Amino acid sequence: MQILHVSDTHLGCMQFNLKEREDDVYEAFNEAIDAAVKDKVDAVIHAGDIFHTPKPSGTAMLRLGEALKRLNEHGIRFFFTLGEHDISRVRDTPSPYVFHKLGMATYIGDGKPHIHKDMLLIGFHKHKKSESDDLRRKLRSINLADAKRRVLLLHQGLGEFHPYANELSMNDLPLGFNYYAMGHLHDHAMKPYGDGIVCYPGSIDPTPGEGIREFKKGFCIVDLSGSEARVDFIQVRSSRRHMEYVVEYERLGDLIKKVMDDAKGLKKKPLVAVRIKGKGIDSARIASILSRLNDICLHYTWEVEITSRASAGRLYNAKPDIDKELFALAKDVLANEDYANLAINELLPLLSDGDVDGAVEMIWKRFEESRSVMDK
Repeated sequence: MQILHVSDTHLGCMQFNLKEREDDVYEAFNEAIDAAVKDKVDAVIHAGDIFHTPKPSGTAMLRLGEALKRLNEHGIRFFFTLGEHDISRVRDTPSPYVFHKLGMATYIGDGKPHIHKDMLLIGFHKHKKSESDDLRRKLRSINLADAKRRVLLLHQGLGEFHPYANELSMNDLPLGFNYYAMGHLHDHAMKPYGDGIVCYPGSIDPTPGEGIREFKKGFCIVDLSGSEARVDFIQVRSSRRHMEYVVEYERLGDLIKKVMDDAKGLKKKPLVAVRIKGKGIDSARIASILSRLNDICLHYTWEVEITSRASAGRLYNAKPDIDKELFALAKDVLANEDYANLAINELLPLLSDGDVDGAVEMIWKRFEESRSVMDK
């Protein structure tokens, strides 16, 4: 028994508002589908954030439909739950759920047991931080059916994997599952838990909020044939190269040749991030020199490394924990931890991805929820 576990595909995502980046996402997704067909897996399990927005483009819907059609032609079932990017903040049918109603895929985010061959599948859709207690109650009430293999599907952050983008801890997960198929966090990671494995495959391609950085993106092939799950992380081969450089201001001109040499032989123009160190920095000169990168890369960004006043002009090289700093600042300004969670963990990701409508809908939903509580 083999399954392919994929998550956070964000179909329709257009990093830097570039059509080429949207096509990169579709290519990475198709690579996962190709692997499922080639390896003749028994099922594909998607742990949420199938689309990048609750109202995906026609192209994004079509690409998912084509993939599902291909899987069905090869007898491979597609099981999925919903992430926050799939769920509209107004009352509407989630776009991925359309494919469930058409019989092309199976939604298992309802907490009900689903049997596929000799495998038990149970999943829950994304629950917000404010809904964590309700989700814990649901997890505690799970009754494990008599099945040879058991898989739990969730789109949640766990504190052991990320100190801030989390709603649960591993101890909240019920024991007795062979594999915990997770989504929501965009970097691949896994840990043993009980007799099973908790695994995040990560996103299949960098989203806008991830910026330009070196990465390994992919999906997981999970062998459930033995007594223990065996997980193989498969890196996406079609990923566009992200390249990071640190350069002294005085040596900035040498960078262009370095990027040209590094980009030779690449099938796709890379994305480049440049961090510049030095004194007496002229931003106009930087912009003029780096404009030559337009012919070499698809997109580039640059920033000047911060110099600490306390260090008498010496460069400050330590990287602060941005998530922690943002959360602490929000908590201090708002004087409320729940509001800080809403701002940093829910609104900021949506706004970073350009989903203004989703952010507005979330604010209205929170307002309506608080008003209903006050009216009781």
